[in-house]
Amino acid sequence: MSGPWTELQRYVIEEHFEEYTAGRISRRELLRRVSYVTGGVAASLAALSALGCNVDQPRAAATGSATAAAHPASPQPSVPYATPPSSATTDPVTVRPDDPRLGGATTVGIPTLDKSAALIGYQAGPKTRTKAGGILVMHENTGLTEHIKDVIRRVATAGFFAFGIDLLSRQGGVEKLGAAYSGTLANTTVAQLNADLLSAIDYLQVMAGDGYTRAKVGAVGFCFGGGTTWNLVNAGAPLAAAVPFYGPLPANPNGLATTKTAVLAIYAEQDTRITASWPDAEAQLKRSGAPYAQKVEPGVGHAFHNDTNGPSRYGPAQAQDAWVATIDWLTRYVG
Repeated sequence: MSGPWTELQRYVIEEHFEEYTAGRISRRELLRRVSYVTGGVAASLAALSALGCNVDQPRAAATGSATAAAHPASPQPSVPYATPPSSATTDPVTVRPDDPRLGGATTVGIPTLDKSAALIGYQAGPKTRTKAGGILVMHENTGLTEHIKDVIRRVATAGFFAFGIDLLSRQGGVEKLGAAYSGTLANTTVAQLNADLLSAIDYLQVMAGDGYTRAKVGAVGFCFGGGTTWNLVNAGAPLAAAVPFYGPLPANPNGLATTKTAVLAIYAEQDTRITASWPDAEAQLKRSGAPYAQKVEPGVGHAFHNDTNGPSRYGPAQAQDAWVATIDWLTRYVG
């Protein structure tokens, strides 16, 4: 990587640029978002240039009905737990907090292992526990949003105890940071994120346990959270299973060669920037001896799982297929 940019900064900048080239945001909005990372417009232009992001290249037309038609509504799969909705929605709630399948869903605060900070979290448990483990859900670069809380509740309907933290809890979380969230996230460090996520894993091991033994923990993350999922596996975190959705691979993925985590990597066919990293991941995972698999969903791009992203981006059939595969994987290696 040319320039002084970290892995996190590069990923966030390139993700904003991808939205720009797809016609979802304007040039002005691109520079505004990147400025939260770099500190100013001039620095943003320099960063985009250094990262090979040409703001003068031809762009896709703004998304509209023709693109939306590529992702028609999909019938719900016949599974006993909640899955992504049959079509895109502006309402982030598909599983209500008082859903009868849940035994409770609430915002919580937990201390870090070193007691240096309190983490903002959200948890949900099933009315009847049918799975023995706990699942850590990691959010996109927009924070612990209502959509991610909904995903946590979906996990709970599958019988797991589910939990997620705001990755910028130390800075006040998404409610305090607002539009500056992704830029602030880019300017943190993998070491700090891993430390706070290890605190979340420790919490899950206890909360999903039986009071005598700690529970197994699995993890699933989306976009930026897919990257944090890879980072945790790469660092040797105590995860029985992990499912990164279109997450960027660490620049040095050598830690994957010694992991004991069963990894299912989910990608989007059109998201070539991220999907192209799979051979490097597989080369290391082969050496580990741990179970692993790759799943590429056809006809969709980055962030296809998020049903609040609009009909041109959300792929209901692909999201549902990937989610059923995710729950099957987590059930096999965690539950």
